Amino acid sequence: MFKYRVIGFTLLMGLLGGIFFWRPWGEVLFLIAAPLMAALAVYECAKMFNDAGRKNFPGITALVFYIFILASCMGAVNTSILVAMCIISLAGGVVMLCKNEELTGKYFNSCGILFFLTPPLLGLLKSFYLPLAGAPAGAWLLFLCLATKATDSGGYIVGTLTSKLPKGNHKIAPSLSPKKSWEGLFGGIALSLTVGWLFFKFAGYAPLWWYLGTAFMLSLGSFFGDLAESAVKRMCNIKDSGHWVPGMGGAFDVLDSFIFNGIIFYIPMLLFLDSMECCLH
Repeated sequence: MFKYRVIGFTLLMGLLGGIFFWRPWGEVLFLIAAPLMAALAVYECAKMFNDAGRKNFPGITALVFYIFILASCMGAVNTSILVAMCIISLAGGVVMLCKNEELTGKYFNSCGILFFLTPPLLGLLKSFYLPLAGAPAGAWLLFLCLATKATDSGGYIVGTLTSKLPKGNHKIAPSLSPKKSWEGLFGGIALSLTVGWLFFKFAGYAPLWWYLGTAFMLSLGSFFGDLAESAVKRMCNIKDSGHWVPGMGGAFDVLDSFIFNGIIFYIPMLLFLDSMECCLH
């Protein structure tokens, strides 16, 4: 398991490295890979609910999401929102006219999945385009990804090591995620704070308190996002959402840490950038 996890992590790091450091094609690679990855996560989530009896339209749900997210990443935010709402409203009108109870249930279940996953995943992907003077596109998203995944990695390493102690470690929510422990959580937070310190030391685009405070919030968001996905998978009685990434499962398994962090990071970042711009003027 650990070997496949290393392989999956290496593949993801290679993709991220290409996106953030391969100039000038990194932005093109992001525009190709990121919306597809996010749409695949939506599809997996919808299929999990569908297989668990919460019937919906996994393929159509993922397609509508993909069109919306791709248009948003290309800059047509207002237009994409309008088009998406028109599509959803038109589809709802057709469903209502059909007077089919099963079809209506599938429609509203699909809408629920869209409204649950679109804001955080949109915030995650739009973070790539947050402006940062003197830095390449994606600098803020790189910090978001590393601080978030540091919680996963630190939690996995410390949790695995402390589980071998004579009395084991202290479980947080054994009914939802049996392997999660307080020791792992603190290890994840420590590694995430280390990422924040390293960004301050070598990038310095924001004050130290901002990096540490944001890393701490992202660490908590990562933990609760992981727990939320564990609850969904337990409810659907499955172990992994897919098998696309070796050792890590599917796209939804990879992006579970960002269920809350897309919003936790993107909205405060907009306020932070506005305040910095006001200070400069």
